[in-house]
Amino acid sequence: MILLVFVARVADSLLLVASTDQMRSSDSQDTMDVYKSQARQILRKLDARSPARCSIESGPYTFHYVISECCCYLAMTHRSYPKRLIFQYLEEIARDFAEEVARDCGGDWRSAVETVGRPYAFITAFIKFDKTLQRKRKAYANPGDRANQSKIDSEIADIHNIMKRNIDEVLNRGERLDHLVESTSTLKHEAAKYKWGAKKFHAMAVWQQYAPFVAVGACCLFVAWLKLR
Repeated sequence: MILLVFVARVADSLLLVASTDQMRSSDSQDTMDVYKSQARQILRKLDARSPARCSIESGPYTFHYVISECCCYLAMTHRSYPKRLIFQYLEEIARDFAEEVARDCGGDWRSAVETVGRPYAFITAFIKFDKTLQRKRKAYANPGDRANQSKIDSEIADIHNIMKRNIDEVLNRGERLDHLVESTSTLKHEAAKYKWGAKKFHAMAVWQQYAPFVAVGACCLFVAWLKLR
C-alpha cells in the first residue's frame, strides 16, 4: 500500500503536491503526522548533489524518492512493498505531473515550477493530478495483482542502482552538517576578531617603539618655540 505521496521543488523543498492515506491503527493520525514530518525533513535535505533515486527505511515503513528535472517525487510504503514496483509508480507520477502542469500553465512546466512562489500553487492541475494519484494508488495498492506482477517481471526499474539508507542516518547526517556550518561560521567570526586584534596589537607595538622619539622631537620643537618668542 502507498500511504503518502509528496511532490516538491528540489531547490527549496517547496511542496507542490501532498496526498496521504490513513493508516489502519488506533493512533493512525499521530503516526501519520510523524511520518509526514520525516518526509518534509528528507525533502529539506535534498539538493542537486543528492542521489537521483533512494530508499530510506523508517520503522515498518520505507520512503522512496525519485528526483526528476527540478522536482522530487516521494512516496512512503510498507517496508515489504516491492522496490521495483514503487519506483515504476514514481516514474509514472513524475510524467503525469509534468504533463498536468504543462497543460495548466501553457507548456513550459519547468519554468512554472521553478518560479512559483507558494505551496500547492497549481490548483487546477492539483485537482486533476490528485485524481490521477488516487487512481494509480489503487492500481498499485496490491503488488500481487497480475498487472503489478507483470510490471515487476518487466524489470524496467534497475533497483541495483538505488541507494538505500536509514532515516536516522539521513536526519543525523543533516544535523551534523548543520552543526558543521554553524561551527564554520563561528570560526570565521573568531578569525575576524583575531585579525582585528592582531592589527590593533601591531599598531600598539609600533607606537611603543617610536613614542620616545616622538616625545623627544616634541620637546625640542617646544624649546625652540620658546626661544624664538
